[in-house]
Amino acid sequence: MRDRELSNPSGTSRPKIRHFGIRAIISAIICAAAILCFGAGGVSADNPAPFLGYTKLERYHADYYVDADGTDVETVDYQCKVLTNEGVSQANRGYISYSDQLATAKLLQAYTLKKDGRRIEVPRANFQEQVNTGRNGASPFFTDVKTMTVAFPEVEVGDSVVLKYRIIQHKPTLPGNFSFIESFSQFYVYDDAEVSMSAPDSLKIQVEARSVKGGEIKNANGRRYWQWSYRNEQIPPSEPGSVSALDYGPMVAASTFTDYRALAAVYYSQVKSKSKPDDQIRKLADELTRGAHTPREQAEALYNWVTKNIAYAENDAGLGAVVPHDAAVVLKNRMGDCKDHATLYGSLLAAKGIASTSVLINGSDAYTLPEVPALGVFNHLITYIPSLKLYADTTTRFTPFGSLPLGDSDKPVVLLSGYDGIQHTPPTDWKDNGTTTVTEMTINPDGSAEGETKYTLTGSFATNARAAMSYLQPNMEQELVRSGLAANGFAGTGTVEKDNPQIQSDTYHWGVKFKITDAMNLPGPGAFAIRPPVSGNVSLPDLLSDVNAIHTVNFSCMGAKVRESFTVHLPKAASVMAMPSNNHFSAKDGAVYSSRYEQAGGTITAVREMDDTTPGNVCTPEQAAAFKPFGLRALRDLRAEVLYR
Repeated sequence: MRDRELSNPSGTSRPKIRHFGIRAIISAIICAAAILCFGAGGVSADNPAPFLGYTKLERYHADYYVDADGTDVETVDYQCKVLTNEGVSQANRGYISYSDQLATAKLLQAYTLKKDGRRIEVPRANFQEQVNTGRNGASPFFTDVKTMTVAFPEVEVGDSVVLKYRIIQHKPTLPGNFSFIESFSQFYVYDDAEVSMSAPDSLKIQVEARSVKGGEIKNANGRRYWQWSYRNEQIPPSEPGSVSALDYGPMVAASTFTDYRALAAVYYSQVKSKSKPDDQIRKLADELTRGAHTPREQAEALYNWVTKNIAYAENDAGLGAVVPHDAAVVLKNRMGDCKDHATLYGSLLAAKGIASTSVLINGSDAYTLPEVPALGVFNHLITYIPSLKLYADTTTRFTPFGSLPLGDSDKPVVLLSGYDGIQHTPPTDWKDNGTTTVTEMTINPDGSAEGETKYTLTGSFATNARAAMSYLQPNMEQELVRSGLAANGFAGTGTVEKDNPQIQSDTYHWGVKFKITDAMNLPGPGAFAIRPPVSGNVSLPDLLSDVNAIHTVNFSCMGAKVRESFTVHLPKAASVMAMPSNNHFSAKDGAVYSSRYEQAGGTITAVREMDDTTPGNVCTPEQAAAFKPFGLRALRDLRAEVLYR
């Protein structure tokens, strides 16, 4: 695909610990040019044959005709076959998007190929164009992306949709340069994938290919020609949390940049003037840092203001896909994308004499960079302050100064100014990320109960909790407790208590007070599980839920410290028959789990602790396999129950 725009993919996400991180299993998204062909790995219980997905790519051909000035003509031709009913709604529409200021597009073919061989052309009435323009002929502020939507007629299972189009780039994204990166995943079916490129001899262009066939095929009439092909006929089961296919999968990259230093230099030449502070920015910087004496205190004060007061808004109008607005424009409008955020923050820092630079990063699931410096591997921009040796991302308003959101952690980065080789953002520290859960509950003689659970979260867990709680309105709180109780098999009511989520801190507290109508079956005999009646999103059972997952590629992970205590006061009529056994064991890599269960009269106390010492944000399949026995043993202990009569 063509180089992607820089946006903000980081945001906040539900925390992930180690091999058991919580992440939705993403179905395969394929077909370049934004048509969605979904597939998912797995084997049906009723049919042992491998599942090939909801759709598959029978053909995907992308050709790049590059000119000496870095402009190019990209021709895409794909045929996507519908394999199941679920695939119909995903394949019956196609999309062609491009910058209206930098390029034009030409539709070459669009039709439905019926399984009996009939060809149904897409009628004129089935096309729709969305054009983003400014007012009264002015250039658009946010985006000039023009999108053509194609509605394919009469699509059924067994049919294929065919789309062929051409995008003519009149102006390169970065002056005089061209790059692209195309990647393929083992989790998608490709019958026939082909990437080709030609460029004039005068254009110094590098190429990198991995796990694909082909290479340079000829040199004729002053041009060089390359061609690569790829096939993947079966897909394995989906894997939760797997890293981007850019890190491990088949891919092709090409670039006119000699190295990442050259890429940084060209990029910096386009953006360096944007962060020059004017009088208004200097005045604001002075006001915001009043009382802040050290450079770190000043940088933190400026960071806090930008995160709270500059809203996120996309900027991909023309060269806005990579070039930010002027800092003064961002300040005036109080909005901007990641590039605009970094530019304004850098301008405020400069007004206080604090040097900084914008930083190219992949804020999604890619943790490596190709050897060939393709701009398209980057999709985010953050800030680095050399004097503080500190990275900052002002687009994530719930992340405190000095920390990074998970999407930015443990990533290779390119500093636009002061480039000194590929740098890395710091990984999350397992000792900084954790949760402490304290539950106390009193059981009444009729089996009802009341009590309270308090959560204390730190690090990334705190960031994500603040983000979630910022959307929890007072009229939603009682329903949250009711549904939380119901999820654990209880009927009852309750209230929520929480810290102000808008205050940035490394620690966040929240909790629930509850009343349950059916906590215990009295008179017994019976058993009750030792767990909070309302689970938080970082409870031990949740965090270990993916321990059985199969991994064949690297995946996102994170270490943490987790503490849970549970105290229940039983009525006099209840007599304890059996208590769980205490446990203490460790994994080969240093993770430790322990549990203690005690009875003192009518009071039951349980304490569970787990330290996961994972040092970074990427784990290997070998680590997952080694950790599995430890995780399964911990899960067994979490199912422990107290027997009573």
